[in-house]
Parts: sequence; C-alpha cells; structure tokens
Amino acid sequence: MDRLRLTGTGVPVVRWPGGAFVDSGREMRLRLIGEFAVCVGARRLTGTEVGSRKARTLLALLAVADGRLVHMDIAAEALWGERWPSRPGDNVATLVSRLRATLDPGVVLGGRSGYRLGRHVRVDLWQARELAGVAEGVLASDARRAMRLAGDAVRLVADAEVFPDVTDAAWVEPARAARADVLRRALHVTAAAALRRRRPSEARLAAQSAVAQDPFDEIACRLLMRAYELAGEPARALAAYERLRATLAEELGIDPTPATSALHVAILRSATLTP
Repeated sequence: MDRLRLTGTGVPVVRWPGGAFVDSGREMRLRLIGEFAVCVGARRLTGTEVGSRKARTLLALLAVADGRLVHMDIAAEALWGERWPSRPGDNVATLVSRLRATLDPGVVLGGRSGYRLGRHVRVDLWQARELAGVAEGVLASDARRAMRLAGDAVRLVADAEVFPDVTDAAWVEPARAARADVLRRALHVTAAAALRRRRPSEARLAAQSAVAQDPFDEIACRLLMRAYELAGEPARALAAYERLRATLAEELGIDPTPATSALHVAILRSATLTP
C-alpha cells in the first residue's frame, strides 16, 4: 500500500477549533474511485492533513467495508501484511485515535474488537450504488428522473478504477467488483430510460459503454439493438447481435439467451417486411 496517497488542491489549510479539520456543519466525503481522497465540503485534504500513510490506509479500508465492522486481524493484515507489530491492537487503536482527533470524533466507530466508518461519512462508490438503485426503482414511472439519477451514478464511478495504482491489496477487490456492478447497472438504466424517452442516440452511447465494459453483457446488447432499431438502423442492430453471438460462442461456447435471440428474430422480421 505504499502507493496509496491522497491528492491535494493547494488550498490553504483551515484548522477547525480543537485542532480538527471537520466540524458538524461540513460533510465529509471519501473518494474510492481513482486516487483515494478525503474531502471536507468543497475542499480536498492533503495526505499530511489526514494523517500518516498507515492512517490513510486504515481509513480507506473502512471506506471499502461499506459500514461493516472491520475486525482487528483484517485491519492488521491490510496495514502490515505478514509483519505484524507485537501489539497490533494498540497500534490500530492509536491510528484510530489520531484520525478522530484530526478529522472528527465520529469518523471511526468501534473499539478493540473492530472498527467501522461513521454513518455520516459519505463514500463516492456507495453513493453511486444508492443512486443506481433509486434510478432502477423509478425507471417505470419516471424515465426522466431515472436517467438523471443514473447519469449521476455513472459520473461518480466511470472515470477510473478503485485505487488503480494499488496492485497488492486483496481487500480492495470487493470494491472494484462493486464499482463494475454499479457502472453496469447505471448504464443499463440510462439506456433504458433514454429508450423510453425516445432518445436513441443517448441510449446507444450508454449501451455501447456497457458493452465495452463487458462484451458478454446481454442486457446491454439488447438495449443497444433496441437503440439502433429506434434510430431506424436495423442492420446495425443485427450486427450488434452477431458480435455478441460470436463472442459467446468463441469465448464461452454458449448461445445468446432466448430473450436476446427473440429480439434478434423480431428485428430481423421487421427489417425483412420493411419495403
């Protein structure tokens, strides 16, 4: 985790009363997408403002855990690998104490059995997941709102991977998988909402992005096919199906699902009947 660092904006440091950087009137946000960052209000704190490398790693670990309790042995392994200090519990407790003093007393909750992130701390990845879930829920009744919420989720997670420079930390992998899932779901909603609003260009762009992320994504392929069909380009819809069919056959040895095949047949028949 030597490469885990926080970026800064160069804005002069503002120290809040008591030596803390955060007060109850300012939202704290943690950024997992790209380079790990701690933001207070509109300002991004520098690494030295937050604490030592170990303290920042612990904060990132708690952010990845999504509110779940991180047990002491998990924290120690993330912080020291196989070379644990003689009293890891004391060392972790010291890091927690420093984070609370520097940032906010409620930024880390728990005790010697384990720690979790304070409920008031927002994390970009989990915020995007929440937005995608709400977008899915309102898609049938309010396509405009669904498209806006899904677009917000995409913007939160699309630009980078979770800690792209970190290659040796197994505890990061669940967050990376979650990021891919959130992006896929948000792109699906964006495309589906655009289709409902009869905006084929926007539906196509979102569906193409989802296919680029996962060439085996049949939902994205069907959305792409429908976008081309709505745009009056059935030949491109059929070509998208053929790319998927060939990819599934070559890589997995399977055929498209019945839902995808049925859409292919429907578009093919429509194209054949069109003068």
